[in-house]
Amino acid sequence: MTEINVSLVPPSLSSAFSKEANDDGIKTMKLYSHVERIQREVERRGMLNSDSIEPIALSEIDCMHYEGNDAIDDVVKAMGLDSSKKVLDVGSGFGGVARVLSSSSKCTTVALELQSDIHQLAEDLTRRCNLSDLVPHVQGDILNYDLSKLGGGPGTFDGLVSFLVFLHIPDKAALLSNCSKMLKPGGSVFVEDYYRRSTFTDAEVESLSTDVFCQDLPTKEEYIASLKSAGFDNIQFIDKTEEWTTFVTGRLEQFEAKKESFISFHGEPTYSSLHYFYKSVVTLFSGGNLGGVRIIATKTDS
Repeated sequence: MTEINVSLVPPSLSSAFSKEANDDGIKTMKLYSHVERIQREVERRGMLNSDSIEPIALSEIDCMHYEGNDAIDDVVKAMGLDSSKKVLDVGSGFGGVARVLSSSSKCTTVALELQSDIHQLAEDLTRRCNLSDLVPHVQGDILNYDLSKLGGGPGTFDGLVSFLVFLHIPDKAALLSNCSKMLKPGGSVFVEDYYRRSTFTDAEVESLSTDVFCQDLPTKEEYIASLKSAGFDNIQFIDKTEEWTTFVTGRLEQFEAKKESFISFHGEPTYSSLHYFYKSVVTLFSGGNLGGVRIIATKTDS
């Protein structure tokens, strides 16, 4: 089994926002009660003593999505990224995805993150990786940010990526509309997200809302309809439920196996918060009603 990073925050839930959500609202999640562990882990590994942190090594700490850098490699291939391309990362968290994308392909990646403390740390880590020119950081919400001030403005991005962030935004129509606006005609999106495979139980609805900051997940059919309405075609809706169920189960098992060493460094409260979150996600996927999906689509030329 591939080693799963269990010392840090999981997927890029870090930019959870909805029409009603804000920087304070997302902080109610147990997931965000001890974010200082990121800085502590960087320090523990001696990375701050280096003249330049290697982005791939740092990604073992700061990439929060499922399946690690394999997923990022898939983005590079799917979008054909190179030094001529510009990408928008919506809900960029600590910047791990953006840094690996740009360091591996030399594309420019604008990293948009809602939470101020996470944004500030991400910007500092990018500076320490000597990638500030390729990875500019912006604090804001894709739903209400002045899009004319985001990168080069609407219609200037070749691609848009987002990992496990859209699930926090119930208004998919507004979200996908703004994403479409930022892309050039023919530009593409690469999104990993949750969806509703079948009707949730009352307990699952409660857990999704309180533990994952997630409401009103669409079905496959509803998601595809929203993508089409926002001007996307060539839609690939790739089910990842089985792979992600295996991943989150393995993550929990490895985290529990490292309980003593984790607590000795990060403390019992941090362990308890993460353990609660990891276990909640396993329970949700194991119920069979929550689905995982990778979406690849293209903005229409017209």
